[in-house]
Order: sequence, then C-alpha cells, then structure tokens
Amino acid sequence: MFTSNASLCDTSGNLLFYSNGCVIARADDEILHNGDNLNPGYMHDLRCDSWNDGYGGGYPSIVALPQPETDSVFYLFHERSEYVSSPKEDLYNNQLLYSRIWRSPSKGRMEVTEKNIEIMGDSLAAGELSAVKHGNGKDWWVILPRRNSNQFYVFLFNKDGIVDTLLQTIGYKPLVQDESRGQTTFSSDGSQMIRYFPIGGIMLYDFDRLSGTFSNYSTFKVNYGNDPVFDGGCGISPSGQFLYITQQIQIYQFDLWASNIPASQIKVAIWDGFKDPIGVTFGVCQLGPDCKIYCRTGDMRYYHIIHNPDEKGLACNFEQRGLVLPTPSGASIPYFPNYRLGPIDNPGVPCSPTVSVTEQPVSHTAGVQVWPNPVSEQVHFGHVGWDESSRRLVLYDVWGRVVRSVEFHGAAHTLAVEDLMSGVYFTYPKPSVSCRA
Repeated sequence: MFTSNASLCDTSGNLLFYSNGCVIARADDEILHNGDNLNPGYMHDLRCDSWNDGYGGGYPSIVALPQPETDSVFYLFHERSEYVSSPKEDLYNNQLLYSRIWRSPSKGRMEVTEKNIEIMGDSLAAGELSAVKHGNGKDWWVILPRRNSNQFYVFLFNKDGIVDTLLQTIGYKPLVQDESRGQTTFSSDGSQMIRYFPIGGIMLYDFDRLSGTFSNYSTFKVNYGNDPVFDGGCGISPSGQFLYITQQIQIYQFDLWASNIPASQIKVAIWDGFKDPIGVTFGVCQLGPDCKIYCRTGDMRYYHIIHNPDEKGLACNFEQRGLVLPTPSGASIPYFPNYRLGPIDNPGVPCSPTVSVTEQPVSHTAGVQVWPNPVSEQVHFGHVGWDESSRRLVLYDVWGRVVRSVEFHGAAHTLAVEDLMSGVYFTYPKPSVSCRA
C-alpha cells in the first residue's frame, strides 16, 4: 500500500474487496478476474511492478462506492499519474478513471467488468479525491480539484453511473509547493468541506448536497508559533464542531462553532520523539465507525487515535500509537466517505462509540459463544455442548502470542480482560472466534 488505498465492506462489515491502485483484490487477497493493471503507464510500471509497494497518486486518490440502488455493482474511482520531461521532469495526475466491479446475486463471485474508463482528462490535484452523499440519501457527489487551482470538478454518480459534471471556481488557489502536502475532508453531515495546506492555511466551504455547489468560502492561517511547518492533515469530529489539524509533529484543535474560529486554536498533542525505526509522526486523518479519529504516521505500523474528538482541548484524549498494526501499511490509511449519511431531512448518525454490542451470546463457528463483543472488562465464553470436563481457554493477540491461558470446568467461563491493550484477540482453536477488547 502507498497513498492509493481503498477498501469496501458490506453492511455487515465483511470485506468485499480492496485496492492499492495497482490491482483490485478480494478479502482472501486473490486478485479479482480482470482486476489487474489499474492505472496503466509509467507510475504503474514503477510503483506496482518495479517497487511493488502500491500506487502513488496522492491522498486520497482512490475511493470505493456502491452503485446507488443496487447491492451487486460497485465502482472504484481512481486517479492516474503521468510522467513528463518538459519543461522539467515531473509527475502529475492527468486522468480520473473508474473501474466497475460486479458481484453475483448469490453474493459469491466478483469480477471487474469495466476497467480504467476515463471520466475526466485534465491537470488534476494529486489526491484530494472525495465523495459525499447526495441530499436524496441515495446518490453520490464525487469531488476532485484541478491541480494548483481553485476550480473543483463535481460529478454526480447515480444508478446510471456518472451522469453529470459541474465545474465551480471558488476560494483560494493553492501554491505549487502546497500540492500533495495537505488534506481535504468533509464533515460527517456533508454540509462543510475543509481544505488544508500547511503553507496556505485552512479553507472552509459550505456544500449544498442537493445542488452539488460550494458557497460561503472563508480562510485563515494556523498559528504555528515557533513550530516547524511540514506536511499535514485534518479531521472533523463526528458532530462537526471540532477541526483537528496535524502538522507532522504537533496537532491543533479548532472550534468550528466559535464566533472567532482562529482564536479557538489549542495545541492538543506534540510528537514524543518515538521512532521505529523512523519517526512515528502525525499525518492525514480518518474518522472511524467508532467515532474516533485515526491519524496516519510517518512509520508503517501504527495509527494515532483521538479517542474523544468531540471534547474540547486535551479532553479529546489523543493517544500516540494507540493502534498497533500487525503488518506494515505503507504509511497509508484508507479513505472512507460517510456511507451512513441519509437524506437531508433524516441524515442519521455517522458513527457509534460502540461499533457492535451483543447483550446475549452469539453463536460463532464451532458453536462457541462470546459475549459481549466488543468488551471492556469481562468477556464470557460458552458452549451448550460442554460438560463438566476440564478444558483450557487460550487467548491470542493478532501476532499469535498467548496473552491468557486458563483451565476451567463446565459450559461457560468468564475472563477478565480490563488490563489488556485495546485490539483484536482470538481464542483457541484460532481463529474460529474473535473478540474486540
């Protein structure tokens, strides 16, 4: 994985497919039929075939969306980069493409039925590709700025595909040195877009989900003080009140509901200097389904976490390296629009502090039951077929290390887990049952 990183799950949370901008693969890591050779050209040959570490179209330069009014067709929108030698050697994004994925009605076989179909050929921003639900709660707006420009392409995506294209000029024209160094994101309700560049500052736009147009542009600078200025990112709390700006080695919070937004700036984190082996610094952000904001790092095995992003100041509870990944991630993070967003008159909620709670035992493979899941203090294991014989319960972490091993008798057992780090754990025989602590 590199800056092109997208995945899509079904409504139950089961992974359907993912892409690194080079190929489209299933949940079992097998490439879909006709799912190879995305974004053909120099960048593909370099990053996919030679370096073999994922496409580099900028963040985010790829997004997966279900086609409205169907559960069997999905679209992958992706930017393609091109190498030029004149007037100077450079790489730039010159196409927005789509690839179409079909899933059989039995929800088994998947294949790519269309691939690398051009939507727009132009000088495009390296990344900053985003999507937000239409005001009808079904269709989508797909948004992409032109390169170093204050012009935005807005594409309407409905059950018939891309059916309309708008071009709007509004706001600040970023400097050349801003390109690929910041992040663009939408509020959860889709009413506001934030575009941030470390040098250019913060740009705010209102967005009309019915017409697909921007308005009420405003901008202000971040007060870095004596802090150095590097690459950065941004994230918005679930309510839309607090904006977080990451600036590689520090994070600032702004109150978007304040009468004077720049004056509300609070520094909520500074990098602690940890390296493994390079600096695990702060990067682009993504709101998770658990109402926490996750931030990419300069290293490849960690995400930082803002646990309570709707709390003011240090109460936002920022944790450095709060999520330890089991494998390297290419210092990337997938981009997810708010798939849950409903129509204007009933937008719903973007996330839930508890992703999944089961008050009663839920049967899993092998007949073992685990509840509640996720768990914070005690987790219960049971099996209706177990007698009073002695048996052993073994709990593994994602690296396969044993973190608990206990003997017990009977059809059920309660295990205390309040001292375990947050994460995913598996019981023996692994991985038939899992619980998220």
